[in-house]
Amino acid sequence: MFSLTKRQAVMLGAVLLLVVAGYLLYQHNAAQEARLQQAVTMTAKQAEDINVLQNELKISKQNAELLAKAVADAQVGKLQPEVKFIVQAPTVQTAAEKITEQINQQDNSLPPLALEKTDRTLVVQNEQKTPESNWDVGIFKVNNYKNWYVGAGIGVHDSDWYLPVSAQRNFSKDAAVDVQAHLNTNLKEVNGGQIMYKRAVNKLFLLF
Repeated sequence: MFSLTKRQAVMLGAVLLLVVAGYLLYQHNAAQEARLQQAVTMTAKQAEDINVLQNELKISKQNAELLAKAVADAQVGKLQPEVKFIVQAPTVQTAAEKITEQINQQDNSLPPLALEKTDRTLVVQNEQKTPESNWDVGIFKVNNYKNWYVGAGIGVHDSDWYLPVSAQRNFSKDAAVDVQAHLNTNLKEVNGGQIMYKRAVNKLFLLF
């Protein structure tokens, strides 16, 4: 059984307030992200413009550069989009908008990869007709890559309270290194810490 000093109680209350504020902010951001996850249509010229991608898709410069290069490579045949369609339509704009609408409505007639949930979905028009006089439309799936995560919280060990502070460096979409330092509640001493290497997995113990 342990008890809190007045100072520790105040700090715990502050952390709880931060947690509540973080949760409310997360809910707001989640609603915004849900809107941004809707598929959008762009011309090849727009999709190769880093500024357009950053402004329209709300992605970082790093992600915009990677996406613009992928679109440019796809246009010259160096790279294939995640999904490619040959669509019969009066114009390439109509063809791209048709596919975009089907994705946003989760039309099961599309391949599963086209309907896969990702941070962003970009439908790009290829303004050159195919030999069959139909239109070529490519789908690009984007998962935003974030370099760093930082965090703070509160913990207890042998009835002693401490404040864990962490910084996580993501080296790829599925690998990271996390460094934690444990601060005394007086914020003047470090009484512990740890370093962890992390890997992303699809399921935890084959359950989730």
